[in-house]
Formats: sequence, C-alpha cells, structure tokens
Amino acid sequence: MTETFQPFAYQLPMIDHLLDNDRAALFVSPGKGKTVVTLTAIDALATVGKFKAALIVAPLRVCSITWPAQVERWAHTRWMRVAHLRTAAGLKAWHEQSADIYLINSELLPSRLPKMFPKSKTFEIPVDTLVIDELSLAKNPASKRFKALHKHLAAIERRWGLTGTPIPNNYLDLFMQIKMLDDGSRLGRTFTGYRDAYFYPADYMGYTYKLVTGSKEAIDVKLSDLALVLIGEESDLPASSVVDVAAVMPAEARKQYKTLEKEMLAEIEEGEITAPSAGVLVNKLLQITSGAVYDAERNILPVHTAKISTLKAIIARHKGEPILVLCAFKHESARVIAEVRGSKMFDERDLDDWKAGKIPVWVADARSLSHGIDGLQVSCRIAIWVSLTYSHETYVQTNARLIRTGQTAETLIYRIICSGTVDDAVAEALRDKSDTQSGMLFAVRALQRMNPSRHLDTRHSDF
Repeated sequence: MTETFQPFAYQLPMIDHLLDNDRAALFVSPGKGKTVVTLTAIDALATVGKFKAALIVAPLRVCSITWPAQVERWAHTRWMRVAHLRTAAGLKAWHEQSADIYLINSELLPSRLPKMFPKSKTFEIPVDTLVIDELSLAKNPASKRFKALHKHLAAIERRWGLTGTPIPNNYLDLFMQIKMLDDGSRLGRTFTGYRDAYFYPADYMGYTYKLVTGSKEAIDVKLSDLALVLIGEESDLPASSVVDVAAVMPAEARKQYKTLEKEMLAEIEEGEITAPSAGVLVNKLLQITSGAVYDAERNILPVHTAKISTLKAIIARHKGEPILVLCAFKHESARVIAEVRGSKMFDERDLDDWKAGKIPVWVADARSLSHGIDGLQVSCRIAIWVSLTYSHETYVQTNARLIRTGQTAETLIYRIICSGTVDDAVAEALRDKSDTQSGMLFAVRALQRMNPSRHLDTRHSDF
C-alpha cells in the first residue's frame, strides 16, 4: 500500500539543501528520514527535467532493504526503476541505461567498478547523481573502495552524502568523506596536507593527532555551505533516556577480573598503546564482565551470571513489552537465549513478526542492525545493552533503530554496567568519543586512570 509523503517541518530544509546544492551533505541524526528526503529531491529534479539517474552507494542491508522499500512505499517515488548492481541483471540495466536508481554496497566497489566503467570510447555513464548513504563509511583516507570510486567521479557533477555520524572518532575522519563530494576543494586534495594544516601530533610516535587551536572553527566554516547539520535537534520524536543499571560480579569473578586487568595493563604499560593491544585487552575484559570468556581453543569458560540476572530483572520490570537485547559476543547471545524465556535470535526475515509484537525478546549483535534496519520502533521502545560496544557509530546507529520517526513512546536505553571495570571505561569512551582517536585506546587510558595506585606513566595519555 502506497503512502503520500507529508514532510515534517525539519525535513523541508533537508530537501531544499539538496535541491539547492549539487555538492551537499546531510549530517542528520538517524531516524529523521534521510532516504525519503533524498528520493523526494530526486523526484523534484526529475519533474523539471534535471535528473538522469542516481548511483546509490550504501551498506549491503541498506541497499537490499531500505532504498527499495522506500521507493515502493511512497506514491511520488514509485515511478523509479531500481537496479541492483551486484546482480547480472543490474549490470545489464546499467549499460542499457534502463534504471533510475542503481544500488551497490560499498564492499563490492573494487570488483564491480571495472565492469561499471569499461575503458571504451563509446561508454556513456548512465547517472548524473551520486548518493553515498552512510557517508562515514568513507572516513578512512586509505580506503581502497572509495579511492577506486573517486577515480570515476569526474563525470558525476551532483554528489550528495548522508550520515548521522560524520565524526565517528574525530575531525580527521572528515577528510575523505568531504573529498568524495568536492574533490578536495574545501579540505585539500591530500590527507597529509589536511592533517598537517589543522592538527598536531599528540604523542612522540605520531600515532595520534589533536586539533590545533582554532582549527575546528576553521573547518566548520569551510563546510558550512556543504553540510546541513541537524544532529541532536528537536523533532517530533518522544523523549528518550539512557539508564545505567549496575550488575554486581561475585567476589571470585571480580578477583579473576582484577588479576587479568592488572597483568594485561602491565604488559602494555612500558610501550605505546596500539589498537591491536588495546583491542585484545578491552575484548578480554569485556568478556569477563559479560560472564564468560573464550580460551585459546575458543572454548567457552563460564565466569558468572551477574549480567544475565540483571537482564532478567529489567525484562521483568517491563513485563509484556517487546524488548531488544544487544550482545557483544556469540557466547553472550547464546546464554541470553538459554536463560530468557521467549527470547529469539535476531533474523531480519522475522521483522514482520517483530512489528506485530509476536517476539517478546529479540537478541542481536548490534553490528548486525546498526545500519539500514527500519521498523524495529513499530513495536518496541526498550533496548538493553548487555555489553557495550566501544564503537560510537555502532552505538548511536543501533539506538537510532528505536529513537526514530514512527516511535510513539519514550524510548529507554538500558546499559548493564559492572562498576569499577572496563564497562565504565567503555561507557566513558562513548561519551567522549568525538575527542578521541579510537574507542579502544580511550578505554585503555580510562582503565589506567581508574587505577591511579599503579603509578602509570601518563605523560602521553592525552589523545
């Protein structure tokens, strides 16, 4: 059944911004309808004869579900013919110029681009518009996918980028995202030049960089004509709250945790903390606070049930309401499924049952639904993080599956925290993520600061 699109007041400036600018970005909080807004702008351009076709680059699930569903949903967009470039039929449509919307997931770019842009004098590019959905996927300046795509963009004048998390880590992340849209006219043509112009090394090894005083404001000014920012703005959405609930580890489990924390912090204390060492430390400690750990052979060793017990208590408090439970490890998901009556592992094929309220507890790895899944908010207002992710982008995007257009009640985001552990460090990393190079690195530094009696060398701790 098609619907007539009636834009919310906050969506009107989004539509106008795209129509007024061939090079544009929407830095807009998740859930505010970036997809339908973009399709509406395309429809308006087509109405006046200024649109040929669009290439949409997005995560796989967004390509497979979100864009086709939105085209089909609205009365003013159903005229658009959609082709999936990961299929032979989609590539055929590309070369025959027989579609209006061409979809490709970013992971497929390196292998598909040679087939999409053959070295032929007779080849005519079938699109005049590029849309990069989840533009922050291009945050890595060394990304082979987006470097490969950029080589073919000279003929595409209209380029739009959409994201709710433009700065997943810090302002360094902006360079490649912006270059994909403006070819370097605002922040420069090379990442090194951008970094040297606006940042300084924050440690003697040159692993981390911080903004030079005044650089943030200078960058903001350069992007002011390109990016429309509606992040954290008020809309018609109901209120949302984050509720931290303490889980108390038994004495023996806490002793094991403290021993491992001390030993692993000591291992990395003498040298620079790198992402791999930080990742090993944080993940192992998170497993212990979760309640089980993998040994060297990937066997699961139970440690405690504190978080499972706390989870059950929260679920009981909201008896009768559908609840989304978010886990960080496979063993964590398995333990929840085994212990919580009525729980079921997330599968997008069950989305209709979820919307109908037939699944009381849906258990998911946040990474499996942080982008592209729409409809979770239809029946659910409660999410429970059994273990937190240190990825700010995943955290924000996952919560936005419930805090989005269509939500009719206050959203509750519960976070189960074992106090005085890595859980606190990761929670703090999420709060201050925009000021750090890496959530893992921040979490390790936070752990060190939580243990001042160890007299750690913190001369290079600010990053």
